[in-house]
Amino acid sequence: MNNKNYRVMKFLEPVNKNDKYRGYVRLDMRGNRGNVIVAAENLGDAKSTSEVYLYKDKHNKIKLGDINNKKGLLKKMLTFGNTTAIEDYNVCAVVKNGKIVLYSNLFSTSSPDMVRKLEADDDLEPENDREPETKILADKEQEEANDSREEGDTKEIIEPKGLREIRTIRQKELQKESAEETIQEAKKILQEPLKPIKVPIKKEKEEEIKAEKQEAREEAEEVKDQALSTQRFRNRFDEKLYRTLKDFKEIEPLSVTLKDFTWWYIPYDEAGIKNGILPYYNQIISAYYPYPMSSRVTTCTNLMKKYGHYIFGVYKENDEISRYIYGIPGQFTKEEQPYKGVTGFKNWSYASKDSKGDYGYWLAFVNPKTGETTDPPQVQLA
Repeated sequence: MNNKNYRVMKFLEPVNKNDKYRGYVRLDMRGNRGNVIVAAENLGDAKSTSEVYLYKDKHNKIKLGDINNKKGLLKKMLTFGNTTAIEDYNVCAVVKNGKIVLYSNLFSTSSPDMVRKLEADDDLEPENDREPETKILADKEQEEANDSREEGDTKEIIEPKGLREIRTIRQKELQKESAEETIQEAKKILQEPLKPIKVPIKKEKEEEIKAEKQEAREEAEEVKDQALSTQRFRNRFDEKLYRTLKDFKEIEPLSVTLKDFTWWYIPYDEAGIKNGILPYYNQIISAYYPYPMSSRVTTCTNLMKKYGHYIFGVYKENDEISRYIYGIPGQFTKEEQPYKGVTGFKNWSYASKDSKGDYGYWLAFVNPKTGETTDPPQVQLA
């Protein structure tokens, strides 16, 4: 038999369209083992029950169990032998008082007339008439099952066009009777993972499974260690930065105080101007340090030497550094814009009232992960 993998979700249709019965069936199969879930509502009061069957034909059926008529849910596990398969049982049906009242085809098209024919010889059929190699395992066995599953491609079942039209009509009827509740419940169950199936496993298979589990644990630990290592590196990097900045004065250099910004005053040191002690300093400041070709433009070095300092800042989002900021003192003129803005100094701000001199700051914002200049963040006044 085929015994392929299937995941099927179908709404149950009433045999008599005037009935207000409703429900659904979900089938999850892995080879010759799997789960079946059936839900039904409005069949009667809460004190009565109906029967749920899988039909191969009118002479062969499997009883899944009883379901409450008011609002019932039935879960079972199926195991098929070598000579039978789930594909043989196309119709799932709910039987009330000896009559099929709800049904759904699982694999091929079925009509109400075809379903009614399944009842023809029901009274003559023994109650335990089932395929000899087919078993239904109790829910308790399902809960105790292990992690073993058979692999294979899952075949999705698509409803034929005629049944899609029937289903559309039925859904419109269900909307008047709180159909949303049933749909939400169906979605919830579809999201539940398959519970493991208890299958006898040879010793070699057990060793193979243990090895796979051990390998998966080792991979998970490796990923975790890499993540922790990255975090530790980031913390060490920030720690080194703040340890360096302790040697400099923390200030409020701009005319306005911005939220989540911290600034430091860095004096100009002609002897050490080529040394990059701050993040991406050489990329922003010294990469253009005085080459002859830059003699016709204003450099960062010229302005730092003229005004005796520059400023460095950090901007945080969610308590993590989101931007580095270099501020070069200068007037708001083309003549005092570092490299005419080519290297990222495109934003200018007035200096605070405490500054000595008629100047402001040209600001360049740097991505701390890549070192590339970027746009300023959405700032807020403190």
